Amino acid sequence: MQVRLIPSALLFLGSYFPLSVILLLQDIADKSWAKSLCRSLKDCELPVLTNPGRSLTFFIICLVSLLFFIWVLNRIPGVHELTVKESKTVPNDLINYVFPYVVSFMGLDLGSSGKFYGFIVFLAWMFLITYRSGQILMNPLLLATGWQLYEISADINGNSRSVIALSKSKIYSGDKLKSCVVQGVYVLSKFKE
Repeated sequence: MQVRLIPSALLFLGSYFPLSVILLLQDIADKSWAKSLCRSLKDCELPVLTNPGRSLTFFIICLVSLLFFIWVLNRIPGVHELTVKESKTVPNDLINYVFPYVVSFMGLDLGSSGKFYGFIVFLAWMFLITYRSGQILMNPLLLATGWQLYEISADINGNSRSVIALSKSKIYSGDKLKSCVVQGVYVLSKFKE
């Protein structure tokens, strides 16, 4: 199964939710940081954002994308059965996700149109590379949401194969699982009892 462009973009943006939180916090005006913490609801004020249109929009898009990402992964139907012979966990490739975080700490000024649109072009370029390489499901947020990447040797429809797989539960030798292939990655799920 090939993930379509729009769902892929949402999955990609969901993985950058932590970055959107960092940028939102960096956009809070200094005068808001100087105020004391709220002691009751009546004396609370929302923090003032320097560039609310840009920071809130990026935050909301990433939050909605993250919720969509989790929803999709939890609902991918298993259409094939496989039996695991061997499995080992595979570390996620974090390098693609490190660069934008580094950029956020290098003084990304959301008020500067040149820097902001340059950052958007950078994220678009990262998305294109990720999408074209078939790695849209590979991101560090999988670990945070309970998913793990595995390299497994399995019996699939009578054939022995070595594949890359994602699973929310631990994989053991001898497990019989349902699977769905998404851009070359087997998304695994247990049989419902």
